[in-house]
Amino acid sequence: MLFFDMAKNLFRYFFIVSLFFISFSYSQKFNQHSFIVNTDEGFIDYSNRIIVCRGTAEIEEKTPIDNSLKIVEKNLKIAKAEARTIARSNLIELMKKVNFDGRLVGELMENEPLIGSRLEGLIGSAYQQGEIEYLEGEKVAIALAVKMSGLSEILTDIDGYKSDSMNPAYLMTSAAIPKSQRISGIVIDAREHAVDPSMSPEVIDMQGNLVYGTTSYSRSKAVNRGPVGYAYSMNDRNVSQRVGTNPLFVEAVGSLDDDVYITSMDAAKVRDAEKSFGVLSNCRVMLLLQ
Repeated sequence: MLFFDMAKNLFRYFFIVSLFFISFSYSQKFNQHSFIVNTDEGFIDYSNRIIVCRGTAEIEEKTPIDNSLKIVEKNLKIAKAEARTIARSNLIELMKKVNFDGRLVGELMENEPLIGSRLEGLIGSAYQQGEIEYLEGEKVAIALAVKMSGLSEILTDIDGYKSDSMNPAYLMTSAAIPKSQRISGIVIDAREHAVDPSMSPEVIDMQGNLVYGTTSYSRSKAVNRGPVGYAYSMNDRNVSQRVGTNPLFVEAVGSLDDDVYITSMDAAKVRDAEKSFGVLSNCRVMLLLQ
């Protein structure tokens, strides 16, 4: 039994070390990982937690016989309806490409057919993003959007999350510390690593221990706020909105898909910040990507 435990720990150590070098080598070649995924039809924005798709339709040309504009208005109305239908169709296809937790939504749909029908309901509530566009060649384009909170509501399980606490212990400790000295959030700089943005990433230390994940926050915060925010630099507007003005800054040392690795020393600092200020349970975590 002792030999088995030693072998297991040794395997974990070599896996983490290998991960570090693989991640470093990979990031040197492919460091252009963005939290905005663009396609021909639209984009997935993991920072603002929104999915937007556009539909385009041709306006059928018919000349009114009696100089009335009714036929023109009817043709335009039909084209707008067709553009919305195409946008909804594009939206469901783009949602399949959303990275939930290392698994794409399309993969989850294959394993659980009920997800597909619920996503169709979400598409039905999509709202118009921006103004209607009138393009050259007598075409009209309409963009529709859905929020990731709606997608998260469908995909996030009830179990495995931290329960909401009415009076967290950190409220007592943080009150005794001057406001200027309180840690307001966590910023992890992963710009040197190939991190895939996702709706539910994890932060892991170099010993393989989970530092931040689903057990750190409640389901309601996962749905409504999202576990992490994404930004390109500390100057981005949404950084201070999520992590405040006095965040703890941590350098990532490796990555694997959507998971980020930090040193054990930094992991201890993050855990201490959670005990004193509740930064993890409140999802005050920001990842910087290239």
